[in-house]
Amino acid sequence: MNISNDSAAMNYVEYFTKQLPVDLANMAALRDELAVRQGALSAAQDALADREAAAAQLKAAQDEAAAILADAKADAAAAKTKAAELKAREKALDEQTAAFSASSTEREAILASREKSADARDIQQEQTQANLAALAAKLAADQSALDARVKAFQDKVAALSA
Repeated sequence: MNISNDSAAMNYVEYFTKQLPVDLANMAALRDELAVRQGALSAAQDALADREAAAAQLKAAQDEAAAILADAKADAAAAKTKAAELKAREKALDEQTAAFSASSTEREAILASREKSADARDIQQEQTQANLAALAAKLAADQSALDARVKAFQDKVAALSA
């Protein structure tokens, strides 16, 4: 705006006919260039946002992988502990089985010895019973013979005294 009026007045007809189409063309070119630059800036901002999102997803995936790895290590350690515990229990069970087998064999040998001894005692008792029965029969026969002799002697004494 010209306040001091030191320049020539503007000729609007000449401006509209000659300068305005040139200005409009320049402005359209600037608008197109601005749109291209704005698109490039938007694309760069989108790419930056995509990078940040990818970085966040990568960090989340790494954290998840670390958690899974930690769980897997804990599970592996627990499995090793359980395997060691089971080996120890299996060894103890094998030792108990071996000890039981040894003691069972020993008890069976002792039992067989006792049965053999009991059988020998039974046989000896049967022989003793048979000997006692024979001796009892002999004693009974000797007693009868003695009684018969005493009776005969008493009869003789009675016959002599009478």
